[in-house]
Amino acid sequence: MRRLLDVGISRLSNLLHDMSRVSQECVAMAIDAYLKDRSVVQEVYTRANQLAILKEEVNDLAVELMIRYQPVAADLRFISSCMEVAYDLVRFGRYAYDIAQIREQLGDLGRCDKSMIAEMAEMVSRMLKDSISAFNSKDESLAERLIRMDDMVDSSYRSNLKKIVEDGMDIRCALSLVLVMRYLERIADHAVYIGELVRYMVSGVRGLDR
Repeated sequence: MRRLLDVGISRLSNLLHDMSRVSQECVAMAIDAYLKDRSVVQEVYTRANQLAILKEEVNDLAVELMIRYQPVAADLRFISSCMEVAYDLVRFGRYAYDIAQIREQLGDLGRCDKSMIAEMAEMVSRMLKDSISAFNSKDESLAERLIRMDDMVDSSYRSNLKKIVEDGMDIRCALSLVLVMRYLERIADHAVYIGELVRYMVSGVRGLDR
């Protein structure tokens, strides 16, 4: 017979699965809309709000499981990690909403060259997906790869920032590019945080090797 704790842990996993799906939808939708100069603010806001609601469900269930069953070792690490991952997934939605708002704040950006964003967004989207996969499968090696990917994102951010400064492009285009890159960089950071939680879940050690 399954332990009642196992039933609760399964429910936690399902909630995080739902959050993972919604967070990836948020980011993909916001990036695609920016690149194509479309407005999706309301759609992204709705999903970001859904993430916040799901996070509260995760936190409430996690606290209930810890109080009621007093889990130890791997179970305790998994439950506490779920709360932290839920926060990171909410941040994905928040940064997606920030990206979606840029067009509303700066106006028509259809003539801006956004090729650098497309390249950086592809890397960040891969990190987001891989961080979630690493957590679901408890794959430490995949989690470790997030560090190298994050270094690539940081390098891309610095080189693109230099290009923007040197090219002397339209101020609205330049501002939008810098903002989107900054939000993408933050998404990448939170993907790394999830990777760090994978190692903690598996071995009880915080952080990844850099």
